[in-house]
Amino acid sequence: MRKLKLVLLVGDGMGDRPVPSLGNKTPLEVASTPNLDEMARRGRVGLMDVIAPGVPPGSDTAHLALFGLDPFEWYEGRGPFEALGVGAELDQGDVALRGNFATVKEENGKLIVVDRRAGRKVPEAEELVKTLNEKLNKVKDVEVRFYHATEHRLAVVLHGPGLSDEVSDTDPHEVGKPVALSKPLKDTPEAKKTAEILNEITLKSYEILKDHPANLERVKRGLPPANIVLLRGAGMMRKRLPKLQELFGIRAAAVGATALVLGVAKAVGMDIYVPKGATGGIDTDYRAKAREAVKLLEDYDMVFVHLKGTDAASHDGLVEEKVRMVEALDYIAGYIMDYYDGEAVFAVTPDHATPLTVKEHTGDPVPVLLYAPTQIPDEVGEYNERSAIKGSLRIRGKDLIRLMVNYANRAKKFGA
Repeated sequence: MRKLKLVLLVGDGMGDRPVPSLGNKTPLEVASTPNLDEMARRGRVGLMDVIAPGVPPGSDTAHLALFGLDPFEWYEGRGPFEALGVGAELDQGDVALRGNFATVKEENGKLIVVDRRAGRKVPEAEELVKTLNEKLNKVKDVEVRFYHATEHRLAVVLHGPGLSDEVSDTDPHEVGKPVALSKPLKDTPEAKKTAEILNEITLKSYEILKDHPANLERVKRGLPPANIVLLRGAGMMRKRLPKLQELFGIRAAAVGATALVLGVAKAVGMDIYVPKGATGGIDTDYRAKAREAVKLLEDYDMVFVHLKGTDAASHDGLVEEKVRMVEALDYIAGYIMDYYDGEAVFAVTPDHATPLTVKEHTGDPVPVLLYAPTQIPDEVGEYNERSAIKGSLRIRGKDLIRLMVNYANRAKKFGA
């Protein structure tokens, strides 16, 4: 029995709702997607609840599900995945957090958030991280390590005794609000200590960054200064995640540039590849991702390709850019199909919906496409939210990879 390759293509936040400026159609409906539509015509389409009906997934919990794990059982916080994705090593008991370079202003004795993402583009991030690692590498008896991720994002790892991830964020998650005070979420000495450390890191980061030469230069150029680090998503990696090799007998690689998602992929045993020019935004070199995927399929059983630009455009309400990013995913699909049509099982899906009219993740079911030469197609000839309603698939996120493994002739029998 011939075993097929597996190709998982994820358009982050690609799912959407009717957009008034698009004639109440979705970006998937108006974008030119000849390759995805051809796969739909020859495959199966439907709807998928990535976590559960009506539950808005985070990108981390969503990808846990897409890689076959139940997020309710395995999720322990976003921070560790972000850290793993940027190359951090985590010891048992370490606390990892996500961070944003943000812009704040002093007002009535408080630090007010002006921009949670410092304009998203922070080319000075590596320089700022270096300074933080030099000047803010220890708080109390705890070592602090900063890692740049993509754009405005970074990861922060706390290493030392008596830590807890039962703490709230210093990111208020809204502009116009004061920087939040981290608080213990459990009445324990460890949670209290960790909250105090997070508050000190946040305030000291402002003292260090506000007059940094890179930020003074940004202000001169009319750009928002990246003058503080806002922290969120504390987590500990308490238990080792099952690897795809153990679960399904497949050796897998991930192609992308978003640290959080690559961290999840790494945690389940994927090897990580970031092609030159790949970013976590709408300026990514998606052609480089397609070329990398084809090259990796020579040596790997499965390749996962992640495109973040669809989500970035959604969060910023950029309708035309989201359409363009959908077309970029179509290009990637077509490019890989040119090499592996008939030799691979393809799945295409968002990890969640980020409607342009909402600009945040929602719990909508997302359109999913499964194409394999070993399956019987349904009668849906297009890939979009509206056509997916008519399709034959109605699955959960954690079901998708199992279907892929089955149609790749790699599934193991359950029972005698």
